[in-house]
Amino acid sequence: MADLALDQDYTFYVGTYSDMDVLAHQPYAPTEGQGIHIVTLKADGTVVENDAKPILNPAVLIPHPNGSLLYAIVETIKSTGMVVQYGIDEDRKLQERDTFFASGKSTCYLALSPEHDIAIVINYWDALIDVVEVEPDGTLGHTVQSFKQLHRKPGRWRQVEYREDHWENRQVGPHAHCAHFWHNWVFIPDLGENAVFQYSYDRNAKRLSLDQVIHFEPGSGPRHMAMHPKLNICYVSNELFNTVCVAKLDSSDPEESKERMIPIQYVSTIENRDQVSYVSEIKLSPDARFLYVSNRGDDSLAIFAVQDDGQLKRIDIVPTGGKFPRHFAITPCGKALIAANQDSSTLVIFSRDVETGLISATGRSVTMPAPNYIRFV
Repeated sequence: MADLALDQDYTFYVGTYSDMDVLAHQPYAPTEGQGIHIVTLKADGTVVENDAKPILNPAVLIPHPNGSLLYAIVETIKSTGMVVQYGIDEDRKLQERDTFFASGKSTCYLALSPEHDIAIVINYWDALIDVVEVEPDGTLGHTVQSFKQLHRKPGRWRQVEYREDHWENRQVGPHAHCAHFWHNWVFIPDLGENAVFQYSYDRNAKRLSLDQVIHFEPGSGPRHMAMHPKLNICYVSNELFNTVCVAKLDSSDPEESKERMIPIQYVSTIENRDQVSYVSEIKLSPDARFLYVSNRGDDSLAIFAVQDDGQLKRIDIVPTGGKFPRHFAITPCGKALIAANQDSSTLVIFSRDVETGLISATGRSVTMPAPNYIRFV
């Protein structure tokens, strides 16, 4: 087993599913979580759980750049979703400040504008997009714009009605998944529409307007994105095909309406393409030299080396030591990776070689009920 020696102690937050019956999907974890668990990873690899903050299904945890606020996104299909806003005190504990009520169900993502004055809140179930003003302290204000993301004509799509309907019909209607600002545009992948929607972003009016619909392979199901910090390259995970699309980004002639994302490579995240598995999280290493993707079903992490032109070369596939790795996170120093195995209720800790990008099991794991998201602050 690999040893672990980090530069310092790191505090991180773990979102856990507290009510599995109100989710669009169906976790098989043996027990339900309490909400947000506050955990410390010591420099020697020891894990200490500090506290837990009860909240319904915190599916995504997004810290504000000011370091003193955390957005916790509540996921449910029984009512409209919420974004609960927590202040972060000096010892990393959370104090509830405010709650924003979204317009749609199964709320799943929040993206802040580069100026931090606007947030885009994504509602997966009904593909409703909320554009929300952000106060100087990070608090979410009033909704500037709310609309349904949709490309197909009436009669060629329908809204799923209940979760068993959703399980069997993932693509009968739109399902927005995340949002990313880039220059004058915003990209929103849509699993149901097999497309990435490209919007023009008006910074003065603080509004989005549909510019292009970038079609992906039928049945592929675009889910999440990672934006390269230095190259005009992005990476899109395709949940239903278990692939990553490498795409060039084009900022030329900004007044012209054209597709700003051009696919140039598709790579597989698993060896056996015939097995049942679903891509989940996608993330670049802190130095952007490597890309990692978790596979739910194959129960593994695919590791890719990022080439000089941004294209990918797969260098390893590593079991996560548990079932259904919905999420994972890399420590800020890059020397450790933690995988959240949702259905086996475990956090598994890996040592990471900063130079090669490869990860090794440390033999350390922590029981954590139904973990779905990990965020270092």
